[in-house]
Amino acid sequence: MSTGELLRPGDPGFDAAALPRPFTAHDGVPVPVAVLRCRDAAEVAAAIGYARREALPIAVRSGGHCAAGLSSTTGLVIDVSPMDSVEVDGDHVVVGGGARLAALVEALGAHGRAMPTGTCPTVGVSGLTLGGGWGMLSRRYGLTCDQLVRAEVVTADGAVVVADDDHEPDLFWALRGGGTSGLGVVTSMEFRTVPAPSRMTNFRYTWPVAAAAEVLRAWLDRAVDAPARLCAEAGLYPAEVALHGAMAGAEAETRAALDRLCDGLPAPARAEAAELSYLDSARDLAGAIDTAAPSRHLYATSEFFEQPLPDDAVGALLALFAAGPAEREVGFMPWGGGDTDVAPGATAFPHRGARYAVHHIALTPAADAEARDWTGAMRDTLGPHGTGGVYANFADRGLADPELAYYGANAARLREVRRRYDPDGVFRAS
Repeated sequence: MSTGELLRPGDPGFDAAALPRPFTAHDGVPVPVAVLRCRDAAEVAAAIGYARREALPIAVRSGGHCAAGLSSTTGLVIDVSPMDSVEVDGDHVVVGGGARLAALVEALGAHGRAMPTGTCPTVGVSGLTLGGGWGMLSRRYGLTCDQLVRAEVVTADGAVVVADDDHEPDLFWALRGGGTSGLGVVTSMEFRTVPAPSRMTNFRYTWPVAAAAEVLRAWLDRAVDAPARLCAEAGLYPAEVALHGAMAGAEAETRAALDRLCDGLPAPARAEAAELSYLDSARDLAGAIDTAAPSRHLYATSEFFEQPLPDDAVGALLALFAAGPAEREVGFMPWGGGDTDVAPGATAFPHRGARYAVHHIALTPAADAEARDWTGAMRDTLGPHGTGGVYANFADRGLADPELAYYGANAARLREVRRRYDPDGVFRAS
């Protein structure tokens, strides 16, 4: 039986395989004993067996974007990126455990299909799904994990199981938004898809950062209740504040919706909008990531909210933001609509009552304690006004009780599922 491609320190290709790109999580990641690149479920099972025999801790890596470094370890990295197939079959799509978002979106777009996913092209589809998965179409169709209909998983004992509504239903429940709790290695996923919108309009409206309080107030009061076809994020940056995103519709319709959202605000410095095909919209939103550039340290956290922030909380946030690292941002993500159409206990993802999420990000060329402390302070500044929930796809090492923050009322059931499928704690939970 094939055991995959084993890379050890000093082997050609080890350095590239060992370090996640384009970001280094938090203060840094350890160097593994080995990286095992797997091409199918049998090789993953062999990798798990090898790690257990050698008493090596395991980390599973697809896209390698985990901000908390959970896809790195001092032991064995099981790298599923070679399993990158994407096969569209009618209104369903089957993806390998290592497929990236760019490949998925391109394949779906070529068939006139779409899914609610994120926009970063190098994010792994499996990791995005296991943590929930939010994107431009989520307010219409829900989360990425809500589209999952079947998954192939290698469990801690090396068994290859298929999880869906009728087979391994508890595991299937857990994989949809709770998969970062440490359940197994996903080697394949099947999703339902939706017809791609005939037209999308991407937009970016910007104001000087001095107008941030006014822009954020308008966003907090109006964006979540806007039509579900409009996904308008608010972004706070060192030199400007922006409303950006996309709407399923024509440019004139999009600008009219944005005019209502921006009513009473100063005229924006820029008001850009472009009507595009769905596929060109996705490409534009993805931008370009230089995976060959030196990896930067990523500090990130998030929180969920059910009510608009009061003015004093916005003021405190802006004051702390002004004193942050050079490369920093705060993003306000509108939920509502399809995100909340699923009951909180129907899948492992519990944050169905949230109206929006806020993420805080800092990027630094080297490990930076001040950047780490700043992201935590930003989270804590808004914390009293939030639900206490945190988006697992912005995994945060600084949480007092990460299990409760990520999984809320679903945490107890997730623990039971994890005990059944990984009784010895082979896989590290978030």
